[in-house]
Amino acid sequence: MDKRYGRKSLQSSTPETGPASAAGRPVSADDAAELLAQALESLITVWGRAQEAFGTTVSPTQLRALTIISRSDGVPLHALAQEMGTVPSVASRLCDRLESAGLVHRELDSGNRRKITLRLTAEGDGLMGAIRDRRADDLAVTLAAMSAADREALVTGMLAFQHAAGHEHAHEPAEDGRHPRRGSSSRSTPSSQRSA
Repeated sequence: MDKRYGRKSLQSSTPETGPASAAGRPVSADDAAELLAQALESLITVWGRAQEAFGTTVSPTQLRALTIISRSDGVPLHALAQEMGTVPSVASRLCDRLESAGLVHRELDSGNRRKITLRLTAEGDGLMGAIRDRRADDLAVTLAAMSAADREALVTGMLAFQHAAGHEHAHEPAEDGRHPRRGSSSRSTPSSQRSA
C-alpha cells in the first residue's frame, strides 16, 4: 500500500520473476483494476503529450470526435453522436467548431437533405496523422525502457483485456433492447447533460 496516497503501488517486475503481486499471490480482479487504473494515468499522460506538442487548441472532446471521424471515409452525424454517447444536436454544435477551425467538412446527401456525413479536411487529416505519429514515438520510448519479457506480457494482457471488454459489451443489452456500440455504456452520463 502506498502510504502517500492510501492505495496500492505498482510493483516492478523483472524478466526472471514477471509482474510482481502482493506476497507473490495471484492478483485479484479488484487489485488488478486498481493497479490498471494507476497505469492508465501514466498512459494518459504519455498519450496526451502529442496534443500538447503541437500546441493545438483542439479540446479532448473535439480530438475524440476527430479520431472517430478519421477511422473511416465519412461518418454520419447520428453515428458520431451515438459513439460519443451524446445527442445529434450536441454533436452538431461540436462539428460547427471543428468546421470553423477547418478540420472537418459536412456533406449533405442529395437524396436526403437531413442526412449529414462528416469527413476530415486535408488539414484535419494532417493533424490527426501528426498526432498519431507523435503518440507512437512517445509510446515507443516508454516501451523501450521495459524488458522484452515485460513488453510481451503487456501486449498479451492488453489483447486479453480488449477481448474481454468486447465480449462484455456484446452481451450487454441496451435500454432499447439492441446491443450498444463498443465504447458506449448504460452507466454513462445522461446525454442531456453532455456538451462539447
